[in-house]
Order: sequence, then structure tokens, then C-alpha cells
Amino acid sequence: MPTAPPRRRRPARRAIFVSTLALAVAGGGALWITARPSVEATDDAYVAADSTTVAPKVRGLVGAVYVRDNQVVHAGDPLVRIDPEEFDAKAASARADLADADANIASARAALASLDAEERLAAAQVAAARTTIRSTAAEAARAEADGRRYDALVATGAVATRDAETYRTKAIGGAQEAAKAQALLAVSQQQAAVTAARRPGLMAALEQAQAARLRAVAALDLARQDQGHALIRAAVDGVVGNRQVRVGDYVQPGSRLLTLVPMHALYVTANFKETQTRDMRVGQRATIRVDALDHPLTGRVESFAPGTGASFSLLPFEPGTGNFTKIVQRVPVRIRFDPGQAIDQALRPGLSVTAKVRLSH
Repeated sequence: MPTAPPRRRRPARRAIFVSTLALAVAGGGALWITARPSVEATDDAYVAADSTTVAPKVRGLVGAVYVRDNQVVHAGDPLVRIDPEEFDAKAASARADLADADANIASARAALASLDAEERLAAAQVAAARTTIRSTAAEAARAEADGRRYDALVATGAVATRDAETYRTKAIGGAQEAAKAQALLAVSQQQAAVTAARRPGLMAALEQAQAARLRAVAALDLARQDQGHALIRAAVDGVVGNRQVRVGDYVQPGSRLLTLVPMHALYVTANFKETQTRDMRVGQRATIRVDALDHPLTGRVESFAPGTGASFSLLPFEPGTGNFTKIVQRVPVRIRFDPGQAIDQALRPGLSVTAKVRLSH
């Protein structure tokens, strides 16, 4: 008669199976806990844009506003016009100053040209006086020699005394003419010196007139710039937002008039914990879920901020030396949307999003 197999082995097998399953679950749990995640996510994220604040470069009364709220504009489109009446008057005054400076330059150059002619005339007079001196000196010497010769002839009775006196008179007249010519030379030289002394003053007047012209040109250029700045144009493509300017407002340089939001260049700023960015790299794919949309969007990590969010806050975090509590910091990560998703129609800066980045180990 056959004997039945023992039943005690089944509980032993079951115990082994349960133990093995428990070890597998424990090992898998430990592996899951210790393994690095393949995705990092954060809901501390929002849609952002590099908006442009439109501000005037000149002060004045707003004469016209060409755009309305939420209007799409393109680079170069007119936005606001400031009354140009004051700038037109400044430009006219600058043009008048420029014309006056040109006239002063022409006058100074004419005075220098006249001085050149006077200097040439003075030089000619000096040369003529020197020629006269040489001529009269020669005549006086000849007359004196003739007088001595006739005096000798008078002593011998060859000529009459009257003839000798005639030559003595000529000698005296020649000496007087020579002295007069010498005096004329001195006067001519003095006049030439006076004429030459006027040149530095005339040159200084010309330089002053030229400097005044440069100032007038600069003033006219600034006035024309102000005329151009009276019409404010869009610097970039975008949508008008936060419009604060109205017709009749008196605006100052740098005051905010409106904001241009480039809806075609939106991006996501996701604030990840510092421990989440360990394996995060530029170019990794990201999934963005927007609360205002029913479908996810895709993008890629574009860049990391050069500091944590706290380091760029109005009051940066500065831990004390005696009492310190570690706080996990967050690093702003910029995520660029993939093209072809029509983000400008569905997204707006400031919308909350949830960003997930797929890590590549």
C-alpha cells in the first residue's frame, strides 16, 4: 500500500517564496530610493518675456498717441508724438547762430586778407625808402665832391665863386634829402611792425569764430535730434501693454509711457531647487503644462541664471555667523519653447506653469 507524501514541505516553499518576494520588493524600493530620477519637475515656474519699456528722450506735452491697449505693433511704427514746437524753435535759433558764426568767420578771413595786403604795402614802402636813401646819399656825396672841387678851382681863379656856392647848396640839399629818406624809412618800418602786430589778434578772432561755428553746429545737431525724438517709434515688434500715456500729459525723459511685449519670444523661467539641477544641462528636453491650456507644450533648457533667486532679490540673503539655518535655494532655469506651437496666441507673460525636464545621465 503506497504511502502519502509528506505535507510539511509546502509551508517551507511558501515561506521561501514570500521571503524572496519581500527581498525583491525591498531591493527594488532601495534601488528606487537611491537611484537618481530621470525627470525633475517644479510648479514654481511662469511664462516670461523680455518686455521693452517705452520712454521719451525729451520732455514736453504729448500731442498725439497713435496706439491703443493690446494693439500689435511692428518695429518703426509711430507710438507717441510730443509737441515739437519748442524743438522747432531751438532748431531755428541754432541755424541762426550757425549763420552768424559763418559770417564772423568770413569777416575774420577778410580782415586777414586785408592785413596781408597791408603787410605787402608796408614792405614795399620800406624797400622804396631804402632805395631813396641810397639814391639821395649818392647824390649828396656827389654834390659834396663837386663842391670841394669847385672850391679848389675858385682858389685858383678858374671858376667864379658863384658856381662853387651852387654846388655847396646842392650838397646841403642832398644831405637833407638823405636825412628825410632815413626818417621815411623809420616811419615805414614802424608802420610795418604795427601792421604785423595785428595778425595775432585777427588769428584769435578767426579761431573764436570757428569755435563758435562748431558750437552752433553741435547745437543744431542736438536740436534736430530733439525734433526726431519728439516722435517716439516702436523699437521692437510686440503688443502694447500697460499704456499710461494720454494726450495732454507732460512727460519727462525716462518716464514710462507704455510697454511692448514681444509675444513671439516668450519663454519659461522655472525655479528648480539646487538639488534638482545637479544633472540638468543646456539642451535637455522639457515639458511645460500651462494652467490656461488643456495640452502640454514642449521646449528645451536654454540657460541657467548666474545666481540663485535669493541673490538677486531686493534684500539678498546673508546668513549670520552665529545662527545659521540651511535653506534650500532655487536656481532660475530658462526654458525656450520649441518652434511651431503658436505660443503667442495662447500664452501671456506671468502665467503659471509646471515644468518637467528630462534628465540625460
